[in-house]
Amino acid sequence: MNVSSAIVAHHGIVAGIYDELEIGRIIDEIIPKQGQHKLAHSEVIKAMIITSLGFNERRL
Repeated sequence: MNVSSAIVAHHGIVAGIYDELEIGRIIDEIIPKQGQHKLAHSEVIKAMIITSLGFNERRL
């Protein structure tokens, strides 16, 4: 059995609360996706929040 772990710190908690409170759904209702963008606005905003908390060790 191959087991690995990673330190997520507070980023996983923030991402979990973001999903639990359905903030992404609210954002997508307010700012609907237009055009042929591959990502929803809620996904981009979630990535911006996590990046602003210091999760910048690698590109998103």
